[in-house]
Amino acid sequence: MTKLNYAATFGLAVALAAPAMWAAEVHKEARLDIAPGGSVNIFNNGGSVNLHSDAGKQVVVVYTMHSDKVEVDQTTTADKRRAEFRTHVIADQKPSPEEARVDYDVSVPKGVGVTVSGATATIVADNMSSDLTLSTDTGQVTVRNVYRSHITVHSVAAPVTLSNITNGTVDVTTSTGTVEMTSVFGPKVKAGTTSGNITYRGDCAGGGEYSFATHSGAIDVLMPETASVDLSAHTETGILQTDFAFKAKDHNYFTNKQGSSFSGTSNSGLSSLELRSFSGKIRVKKQ
Repeated sequence: MTKLNYAATFGLAVALAAPAMWAAEVHKEARLDIAPGGSVNIFNNGGSVNLHSDAGKQVVVVYTMHSDKVEVDQTTTADKRRAEFRTHVIADQKPSPEEARVDYDVSVPKGVGVTVSGATATIVADNMSSDLTLSTDTGQVTVRNVYRSHITVHSVAAPVTLSNITNGTVDVTTSTGTVEMTSVFGPKVKAGTTSGNITYRGDCAGGGEYSFATHSGAIDVLMPETASVDLSAHTETGILQTDFAFKAKDHNYFTNKQGSSFSGTSNSGLSSLELRSFSGKIRVKKQ
Protein backbone atom coordinates (compact mmCIF):
# COMPACT_ATOMS: atom_id res chain seq x y z
CA MET A 1 0.00 0.00 0.00
CA THR A 2 2.81 2.38 0.78
CA LYS A 3 4.33 1.87 -2.66
CA LEU A 4 0.98 2.35 -4.36
CA ASN A 5 0.29 5.53 -2.44
CA TYR A 6 3.76 6.83 -3.29
CA ALA A 7 3.26 6.07 -6.99
CA ALA A 8 -0.11 7.79 -7.03
CA THR A 9 1.27 10.81 -5.24
CA PHE A 10 4.26 11.00 -7.60
CA GLY A 11 2.01 10.71 -10.65
CA LEU A 12 -0.21 13.52 -9.40
CA ALA A 13 2.82 15.72 -8.77
CA VAL A 14 4.08 15.17 -12.32
CA ALA A 15 0.66 15.98 -13.75
CA LEU A 16 0.52 19.22 -11.80
CA ALA A 17 4.08 20.16 -12.62
CA ALA A 18 3.53 20.61 -16.38
CA PRO A 19 1.06 23.52 -16.16
CA ALA A 20 3.05 24.94 -13.25
CA MET A 21 6.13 25.19 -15.47
CA TRP A 22 4.19 27.40 -17.90
CA ALA A 23 2.78 29.54 -15.13
CA ALA A 24 6.17 31.30 -15.15
CA GLU A 25 5.70 32.23 -18.84
CA VAL A 26 8.23 31.84 -21.65
CA HIS A 27 9.82 34.89 -23.27
CA LYS A 28 11.39 34.85 -26.73
CA GLU A 29 12.98 37.53 -28.87
CA ALA A 30 13.37 37.90 -32.63
CA ARG A 31 15.39 40.48 -34.55
CA LEU A 32 14.78 40.82 -38.26
CA ASP A 33 16.34 43.18 -40.78
CA ILE A 34 13.73 45.30 -42.56
CA ALA A 35 14.14 47.49 -45.64
CA PRO A 36 13.30 51.22 -45.38
CA GLY A 37 9.59 51.67 -46.02
CA GLY A 38 8.93 47.97 -45.48
CA SER A 39 6.04 46.45 -43.53
CA VAL A 40 5.44 44.20 -40.55
CA ASN A 41 2.34 41.99 -40.27
CA ILE A 42 1.26 40.51 -36.94
CA PHE A 43 -1.57 38.00 -36.53
CA ASN A 44 -2.47 37.36 -32.90
CA ASN A 45 -5.97 36.36 -31.86
CA GLY A 46 -5.50 36.64 -28.11
CA GLY A 47 -3.21 38.55 -25.79
CA SER A 48 -1.76 41.98 -26.46
CA VAL A 49 0.33 43.79 -29.07
CA ASN A 50 2.32 46.85 -28.00
CA LEU A 51 3.91 48.87 -30.81
CA HIS A 52 6.50 51.63 -30.67
CA SER A 53 9.21 53.15 -32.86
CA ASP A 54 12.91 52.44 -32.60
CA ALA A 55 15.94 54.27 -33.99
CA GLY A 56 17.53 51.09 -35.33
CA LYS A 57 17.15 49.28 -38.66
CA GLN A 58 15.64 46.07 -37.35
CA VAL A 59 12.23 44.88 -36.25
CA VAL A 60 12.61 43.70 -32.67
CA VAL A 61 9.82 41.48 -31.38
CA VAL A 62 9.71 40.18 -27.82
CA TYR A 63 6.82 37.80 -27.25
CA THR A 64 5.55 35.96 -24.21
CA MET A 65 3.75 32.63 -24.45
CA HIS A 66 1.57 31.30 -21.64
CA SER A 67 1.44 27.63 -22.65
CA ASP A 68 3.06 25.08 -24.96
CA LYS A 69 -0.17 24.70 -26.92
CA VAL A 70 0.59 27.64 -29.23
CA GLU A 71 3.60 28.79 -31.17
CA VAL A 72 4.73 31.80 -33.20
CA ASP A 73 5.84 31.47 -36.82
CA GLN A 74 8.05 34.19 -38.26
CA THR A 75 8.94 34.81 -41.89
CA THR A 76 10.61 37.52 -43.91
CA THR A 77 10.86 38.03 -47.65
CA ALA A 78 14.18 37.79 -49.46
CA ASP A 79 14.18 41.52 -50.19
CA LYS A 80 13.56 42.31 -46.50
CA ARG A 81 10.54 44.43 -47.36
CA ARG A 82 8.01 42.37 -45.39
CA ALA A 83 8.18 40.52 -42.11
CA GLU A 84 5.38 38.45 -40.60
CA PHE A 85 4.65 37.01 -37.17
CA ARG A 86 1.72 34.63 -36.80
CA THR A 87 0.39 33.03 -33.61
CA HIS A 88 -1.29 29.68 -34.11
CA VAL A 89 -2.54 26.75 -32.07
CA ILE A 90 -0.50 23.56 -32.38
CA ALA A 91 -2.37 20.71 -34.08
CA ASP A 92 -4.64 18.62 -31.82
CA GLN A 93 -4.29 21.12 -28.97
CA LYS A 94 -7.30 22.81 -27.41
CA PRO A 95 -5.97 25.67 -25.31
CA SER A 96 -8.11 27.74 -22.99
CA PRO A 97 -8.24 31.49 -23.77
CA GLU A 98 -5.49 32.07 -21.19
CA GLU A 99 -3.31 29.30 -22.65
CA ALA A 100 -3.79 30.66 -26.18
CA ARG A 101 -2.56 34.15 -25.24
CA VAL A 102 0.64 35.52 -26.68
CA ASP A 103 1.78 39.01 -25.70
CA TYR A 104 3.92 40.97 -28.16
CA ASP A 105 6.17 43.98 -27.68
CA VAL A 106 7.21 45.26 -31.11
CA SER A 107 9.77 47.95 -31.99
CA VAL A 108 9.89 49.09 -35.61
CA PRO A 109 12.08 51.65 -37.40
CA LYS A 110 10.35 54.91 -38.33
CA GLY A 111 8.56 54.72 -41.66
CA VAL A 112 7.99 50.95 -41.48
CA GLY A 113 4.27 50.18 -41.76
CA VAL A 114 2.56 47.86 -39.30
CA THR A 115 -0.55 45.72 -39.71
CA VAL A 116 -2.04 43.96 -36.67
CA SER A 117 -5.00 41.57 -36.85
CA GLY A 118 -6.67 39.70 -34.01
CA ALA A 119 -9.94 38.56 -32.47
CA THR A 120 -9.61 39.55 -28.81
CA ALA A 121 -6.14 41.08 -28.91
CA THR A 122 -5.55 44.40 -27.14
CA ILE A 123 -3.52 46.74 -29.37
CA VAL A 124 -1.52 49.78 -28.24
CA ALA A 125 0.53 51.97 -30.60
CA ASP A 126 2.56 54.71 -28.92
CA ASN A 127 5.14 57.24 -30.10
CA MET A 128 5.27 56.21 -33.74
CA SER A 129 5.73 57.65 -37.20
CA SER A 130 4.48 54.71 -39.24
CA ASP A 131 1.37 53.82 -41.20
CA LEU A 132 -0.86 51.63 -39.04
CA THR A 133 -3.63 49.18 -39.94
CA LEU A 134 -5.15 47.75 -36.76
CA SER A 135 -8.00 45.27 -36.52
CA THR A 136 -9.57 43.47 -33.55
CA ASP A 137 -13.07 42.18 -32.84
CA THR A 138 -13.46 42.62 -29.10
CA GLY A 139 -10.08 43.80 -27.86
CA GLN A 140 -9.23 47.43 -27.19
CA VAL A 141 -7.31 49.72 -29.56
CA THR A 142 -5.26 52.67 -28.26
CA VAL A 143 -3.22 54.92 -30.55
CA ARG A 144 -1.34 57.89 -29.12
CA ASN A 145 1.52 60.23 -29.97
CA VAL A 146 1.61 59.37 -33.67
CA TYR A 147 2.94 61.82 -36.26
CA ARG A 148 2.31 62.13 -40.01
CA SER A 149 0.84 58.66 -40.52
CA HIS A 150 -2.09 56.88 -42.11
CA ILE A 151 -4.09 55.21 -39.35
CA THR A 152 -6.80 52.68 -40.17
CA VAL A 153 -8.71 50.92 -37.39
CA HIS A 154 -11.41 48.26 -37.79
CA SER A 155 -13.32 46.68 -34.91
CA VAL A 156 -16.58 44.91 -34.16
CA ALA A 157 -17.12 45.78 -30.50
CA ALA A 158 -13.69 46.99 -29.48
CA PRO A 159 -13.43 50.50 -27.99
CA VAL A 160 -11.04 52.74 -29.92
CA THR A 161 -9.09 55.60 -28.35
CA LEU A 162 -6.86 58.00 -30.28
CA SER A 163 -4.93 60.91 -28.77
CA ASN A 164 -2.23 63.34 -29.86
CA ILE A 165 -2.36 62.44 -33.55
CA THR A 166 -0.55 65.10 -35.59
CA ASN A 167 -1.00 65.52 -39.35
CA GLY A 168 -2.60 62.11 -39.54
CA THR A 169 -5.01 60.57 -42.02
CA VAL A 170 -7.42 58.65 -39.80
CA ASP A 171 -10.17 56.17 -40.68
CA VAL A 172 -11.96 54.33 -37.86
CA THR A 173 -14.87 51.93 -38.36
CA THR A 174 -16.61 49.86 -35.69
CA SER A 175 -19.99 48.26 -35.18
CA THR A 176 -20.80 48.63 -31.48
CA GLY A 177 -17.51 49.93 -30.11
CA THR A 178 -17.01 53.49 -28.88
CA VAL A 179 -14.61 55.91 -30.55
CA GLU A 180 -12.84 58.60 -28.51
CA MET A 181 -10.51 61.14 -30.11
CA THR A 182 -8.51 63.79 -28.28
CA SER A 183 -6.20 66.27 -30.02
CA VAL A 184 -6.45 64.48 -33.34
CA PHE A 185 -5.95 66.53 -36.48
CA GLY A 186 -4.86 66.09 -40.08
CA PRO A 187 -5.99 66.33 -43.69
CA LYS A 188 -8.69 63.67 -43.25
CA VAL A 189 -10.16 62.36 -39.99
CA LYS A 190 -13.08 59.94 -40.30
CA ALA A 191 -14.97 57.76 -37.82
CA GLY A 192 -18.06 55.62 -38.39
CA THR A 193 -20.06 53.29 -36.14
CA THR A 194 -23.36 51.44 -36.20
CA SER A 195 -24.42 51.92 -32.58
CA GLY A 196 -21.24 53.03 -30.84
CA ASN A 197 -20.78 56.57 -29.53
CA ILE A 198 -18.22 58.96 -31.05
CA THR A 199 -16.49 61.66 -28.99
CA TYR A 200 -14.08 64.23 -30.43
CA ARG A 201 -12.15 66.73 -28.30
CA GLY A 202 -10.01 69.20 -30.21
CA ASP A 203 -10.03 72.14 -32.59
CA CYS A 204 -10.27 70.34 -35.97
CA ALA A 205 -7.09 72.14 -36.98
CA GLY A 206 -5.16 72.01 -40.22
CA GLY A 207 -7.84 72.87 -42.77
CA GLY A 208 -8.76 69.19 -43.04
CA GLU A 209 -11.92 67.20 -43.59
CA TYR A 210 -13.50 65.76 -40.44
CA SER A 211 -16.39 63.33 -40.81
CA PHE A 212 -18.17 61.45 -38.00
CA ALA A 213 -21.20 59.23 -38.63
CA THR A 214 -23.26 56.73 -36.65
CA HIS A 215 -26.65 55.07 -37.07
CA SER A 216 -27.96 55.01 -33.50
CA GLY A 217 -25.02 56.14 -31.39
CA ALA A 218 -24.38 59.65 -30.07
CA ILE A 219 -21.85 62.12 -31.44
CA ASP A 220 -20.21 64.59 -29.05
CA VAL A 221 -17.83 67.24 -30.37
CA LEU A 222 -16.09 69.52 -27.85
CA MET A 223 -14.12 72.39 -29.37
CA PRO A 224 -12.58 75.67 -28.14
CA GLU A 225 -14.21 78.92 -29.23
CA THR A 226 -11.24 79.55 -31.50
CA ALA A 227 -12.02 76.49 -33.64
CA SER A 228 -12.39 77.40 -37.30
CA VAL A 229 -14.88 74.99 -38.85
CA ASP A 230 -17.46 74.77 -41.59
CA LEU A 231 -20.13 72.62 -39.93
CA SER A 232 -22.73 70.37 -41.50
CA ALA A 233 -24.80 68.34 -39.02
CA HIS A 234 -27.91 66.23 -39.51
CA THR A 235 -29.85 63.62 -37.53
CA GLU A 236 -32.95 61.98 -38.97
CA THR A 237 -34.88 61.20 -35.77
CA GLY A 238 -32.41 62.21 -33.06
CA ILE A 239 -31.67 65.61 -31.52
CA LEU A 240 -29.09 68.22 -32.56
CA GLN A 241 -27.71 70.57 -29.91
CA THR A 242 -24.99 73.24 -30.02
CA ASP A 243 -23.89 76.15 -27.89
CA PHE A 244 -21.64 77.63 -30.61
CA ALA A 245 -22.67 80.82 -32.37
CA PHE A 246 -22.40 79.40 -35.88
CA LYS A 247 -23.13 81.67 -38.80
CA ALA A 248 -25.83 80.03 -40.90
CA LYS A 249 -25.16 79.56 -44.62
CA ASP A 250 -27.38 81.08 -47.27
CA HIS A 251 -27.11 78.02 -49.50
CA ASN A 252 -27.20 74.47 -48.15
CA TYR A 253 -27.67 71.09 -49.78
CA PHE A 254 -30.28 70.38 -47.09
CA THR A 255 -32.77 72.59 -45.27
CA ASN A 256 -31.82 73.78 -41.79
CA LYS A 257 -34.32 72.38 -39.31
CA GLN A 258 -34.36 73.42 -35.66
CA GLY A 259 -33.14 70.58 -33.48
CA SER A 260 -32.15 68.16 -36.25
CA SER A 261 -30.26 69.83 -39.14
CA PHE A 262 -27.84 72.73 -39.38
CA SER A 263 -25.11 74.07 -41.64
CA GLY A 264 -22.93 77.04 -40.69
CA THR A 265 -19.46 78.36 -39.97
CA SER A 266 -17.45 79.31 -36.90
CA ASN A 267 -14.67 81.86 -37.33
CA SER A 268 -13.27 81.54 -40.87
CA GLY A 269 -14.48 77.96 -41.44
CA LEU A 270 -11.01 76.65 -42.26
CA SER A 271 -11.78 72.94 -41.70
CA SER A 272 -14.92 71.09 -42.74
CA LEU A 273 -16.81 69.17 -40.05
CA GLU A 274 -19.58 66.77 -41.09
CA LEU A 275 -21.72 65.03 -38.45
CA ARG A 276 -24.35 62.42 -39.33
CA SER A 277 -26.64 60.23 -37.25
CA PHE A 278 -29.92 58.50 -38.00
CA SER A 279 -31.42 58.26 -34.52
CA GLY A 280 -28.61 59.29 -32.19
CA LYS A 281 -28.05 62.65 -30.51
CA ILE A 282 -25.52 65.14 -31.92
CA ARG A 283 -23.99 67.68 -29.54
CA VAL A 284 -21.45 70.38 -30.45
CA LYS A 285 -20.16 72.00 -27.27
CA LYS A 286 -17.56 74.55 -26.22
CA GLN A 287 -14.54 72.96 -24.65
